[in-house]
Amino acid sequence: MITGSRYRNALVFTMTSIGILSICFSIAYVDINSDLGATFEINNDKFGVSELYPTANNGETWFFNSSHPMDGQFDPNKANISRNSDGSWHVEPGITRMLAFTKSSGYLSDAIRSNLTTYNYSQLSQIGYWYKPSDWKNVEITGYFKPLTTEGYNDISLVSRSVRHSTNVNDGCGGSSYHNNVGIGNGTFRFKKEMWHVDYMITPYYNTSIGSIMNKWTGFKGIIYNLANNSLKLESYVDKDANNKWIKVAELVDNGNWGNDMMHCGARTEGVVISWGSPMIIFKSDFVTYDFKNLSIREIIPPK
Repeated sequence: MITGSRYRNALVFTMTSIGILSICFSIAYVDINSDLGATFEINNDKFGVSELYPTANNGETWFFNSSHPMDGQFDPNKANISRNSDGSWHVEPGITRMLAFTKSSGYLSDAIRSNLTTYNYSQLSQIGYWYKPSDWKNVEITGYFKPLTTEGYNDISLVSRSVRHSTNVNDGCGGSSYHNNVGIGNGTFRFKKEMWHVDYMITPYYNTSIGSIMNKWTGFKGIIYNLANNSLKLESYVDKDANNKWIKVAELVDNGNWGNDMMHCGARTEGVVISWGSPMIIFKSDFVTYDFKNLSIREIIPPK
């Protein structure tokens, strides 16, 4: 419900790193003003926010339209949102699952997403996408969030690579997904892998903390991309002072050993990597009141 280029150099410094099986705990600073030698170039998007990875040629993108959000790609999905006087938007508490779709798919109803060609993970691994070849696969998801109230220690979650979260659709197999999460009350970070809906693998909160993000603007990026060795990497970044200075706070490599029930949906192994693309991204929260702005999604060129 709705009621109301410049390029800069970047250098990544690894501060700490702890590896447990396929999960890598780390913190690194991305100094976008560094002149010590560039590892990659960073452009600013239309909101003036740094793009940590370059946009893929002809890759799908979406930017939240603050003046006219119903652009054929955005769906509040029953969330009660309204526009603030400063152009940001406000979300009332509830089970919030705001959706954004690729331009080539446009808005896809629950009915369409409940009747796709296959929900078999082995077949999807071969096909490479849920809906179309242009589905988002290697993506950088960005948003600025200002939590105002929350019930308990809830997260804001950026959800990728899923298509339909329902136990009534193909035994929940539309719910395969990765989640980049930021904790609201403690400013810590974790990842989730939803093997099907509802069955999760969840990391502990990483030791990295930026402190509570209540009542302040915080930028959060979730990045996900496939690797050449049939594995996948998740990265989370924050702009903790909302000044476009991004800190890498967590990363995880899924090399196919993270999971115990993917064969429920026809996967060849219990921990298979969710390697296929999706036409939608979810901005997820439970019982959180917050303001948001500068939401974006871009298909990226992943590192070699």
